[in-house]
Amino acid sequence: MLRLATAIMMWLVLMTGAASAVSLHDSVAVMDFGTHPGAVPIDINVMNAGEAASEYVTARLIESGKLDVVDRTLVEDTLQSEGIKTVGLVDPDSARRLGEILGVRYIIYGNVNDVTLSNVGTTVLSSGVTVCTVQAHLIMRIMDVETSDIVMASKGAGKSKSSFVRVSGGPLLTVEVGRSKVTQDSVHNVIEQSAFQAVDILLERLQL
Repeated sequence: MLRLATAIMMWLVLMTGAASAVSLHDSVAVMDFGTHPGAVPIDINVMNAGEAASEYVTARLIESGKLDVVDRTLVEDTLQSEGIKTVGLVDPDSARRLGEILGVRYIIYGNVNDVTLSNVGTTVLSSGVTVCTVQAHLIMRIMDVETSDIVMASKGAGKSKSSFVRVSGGPLLTVEVGRSKVTQDSVHNVIEQSAFQAVDILLERLQL
């Protein structure tokens, strides 16, 4: 019985330690997010969906006030000067180097997993107004650069209605998702939603 009680106590300590490995106001750096090949339409890749995701993740972390976030410009300059490529994935050696250079214990990275339509675009009353529902999912992870362990991961989702009217004159800021066109704003909206949700879930799981 004593052995069982001891084992249970050790398990609880380990679980608590894993959940609280990241402390309030620890310094973190957000890497460039990527996109999974084939999962995200080429037009979305061209408009830098991964870069937008990184910015939204950074903004949400700063807004939360839970962690101290290294300035994105400093991160990008460091990556470029050191010749480190971390888009969507970080290898242990690169993570360790970044931690030493930036003075952080943790880095956050991930991917825009997909951008899709939940229904085919429809034209409303022959008015030329096309309406679609755009969806996106984002997966992010926080890594301990000293141990290369993934401390925690989370997934966020976003959904947005997209509508546009074909008019003569002037460029129409749209991108193609499958066989339908949607507005760039709607794509950024769903990426923002998925990034914010992923950050909120991550912070909750870290008990911050």
